[in-house]
Amino acid sequence: MFRLWDDCFSFPDLLVQVRRHESVTVAYLDADGRRRSVTGRGGLAELLQHEIDHLDGVLAIDRAVDSRHIVLRSEFDRSIRGPKNVL
Repeated sequence: MFRLWDDCFSFPDLLVQVRRHESVTVAYLDADGRRRSVTGRGGLAELLQHEIDHLDGVLAIDRAVDSRHIVLRSEFDRSIRGPKNVL
């Protein structure tokens, strides 16, 4: 498992810290009805879990580590990410 700040088009002004599995294997049927599977690691694993949650009616906010880990994007940029480097 790992933690990350997740964002979503469902609530574009929020960031939510969630726990996700490092690796997932997803079984599915392709367009011809054949059984297939795909294994994702890292970013792909996170994306698969996020999108499968949507299919199950679950939003990232439902998976928040706790209420302190739901923040406005502006607050995240100011307090968590810190000042941006100016080139």
